[in-house]
Amino acid sequence: MRCGTTSLNAYLREHPDISVSRPKEVHFFDNNYEKGLSWYLEHFPDSDESAAVGEATPDYLYDPDTPARIAETLPGVRILLLLRDPVDRAHSHYWHNRSVGREDLPFEEALKAEPERLAKGRPSRARYSYLDRGRYTGQVERLMEHIPKERILVQTFDELTTNPKGVYQRTCRFLEVDDDFIPDNLGDVTNAYVEYRSARLRDLTKAFPRRLRNAVAVLNRKETGPYAPVSKRAARFIRDNTAAHNERLVSLLDLDAPWIRDTGSRRDK
Repeated sequence: MRCGTTSLNAYLREHPDISVSRPKEVHFFDNNYEKGLSWYLEHFPDSDESAAVGEATPDYLYDPDTPARIAETLPGVRILLLLRDPVDRAHSHYWHNRSVGREDLPFEEALKAEPERLAKGRPSRARYSYLDRGRYTGQVERLMEHIPKERILVQTFDELTTNPKGVYQRTCRFLEVDDDFIPDNLGDVTNAYVEYRSARLRDLTKAFPRRLRNAVAVLNRKETGPYAPVSKRAARFIRDNTAAHNERLVSLLDLDAPWIRDTGSRRDK
């Protein structure tokens, strides 16, 4: 969550050999599994001729029951993961909650309140896991218990931001579709931070057709600048509570990024 899946999904949607779900996040394997496979397939219209068909629900990585369900339902599935600096991810997650009316606490207080909130179970666990979602290694290891490593492609938000073409083409090769096709929207940022005049109106329009939903969203948005930067103390707290969990990512995935090896906050320097 908040690691660039909306942008990557938007790029892949433009590929002639790829079909993605509508809406982007189906939440079948976590919240709607009891509705059955026929309900799930309804979210992939006109996908019969596509070489690759998929969806983008970030909660699947964090939900403990999802990997086994995916493996059982979709033999041969390929998984795309995007990981982000846990400090930036948590802060972005927090401000997303603020923008949709789910969070009233200051950021540091929300971090301190997280254990109590997570203990309440769903949906609190899904909404307020600012820190816990940034402990990636355990989540990835749980996924690999059910899906072979060679069918999981892990990339970083850092690279998606600085080298969107490289991430996009690597993804296409992993999905075995033509990586020479470059979408016109490549590099565009989607799902960036916004504030809404009415969070309730935003939630009510989720069931609207896409074009109508987008039109209402434009009218419902406030003109605003970027959210306040994370404090050094909050960054240190997140780093101290995620670094040890993520050090194994280097050997587990042959993945490296500044935030994996950095046990101190880059904002302290």
